[in-house]
Amino acid sequence: MRKAQTLIFEQVLIFMISVAIFIVCFGLFQLYQSYFTDVSANDQVKAVRDLISAQVLQLSKFEHLNVSAELKIPKKISGEGYDMLFTGSRLNVTIRETGITATSDLYQLGKRYTFSGNSTSSKGEIIIYKRGYNIILE
Repeated sequence: MRKAQTLIFEQVLIFMISVAIFIVCFGLFQLYQSYFTDVSANDQVKAVRDLISAQVLQLSKFEHLNVSAELKIPKKISGEGYDMLFTGSRLNVTIRETGITATSDLYQLGKRYTFSGNSTSSKGEIIIYKRGYNIILE
């Protein structure tokens, strides 16, 4: 009888150790997934910011003309919508749910131009207007 109890105890102990190893591995993989998801979202927000900033820089080259540009942008970053906003002389791109933000000072163009407007990613496109010394995001 004693031998049977020892055998059962050994099997239960082996099972508990394997469950503990599974839980540790699962937690570790969840941690890595969360980290890489955040890194990916940061990179994507920065890419959208750079795309818009580059277009603003292109429009600023047409000093005496009123011009506009239509940009195709991703509707979602990491499965979430985001907002674009000109504040003062800066561009902010922010994911709504996580609050991840990328900011650009727009190449110091704020000394020459006035920036205004905002947009959301839900349309999949934005329009940037340059009217005189005003640059407007719609």
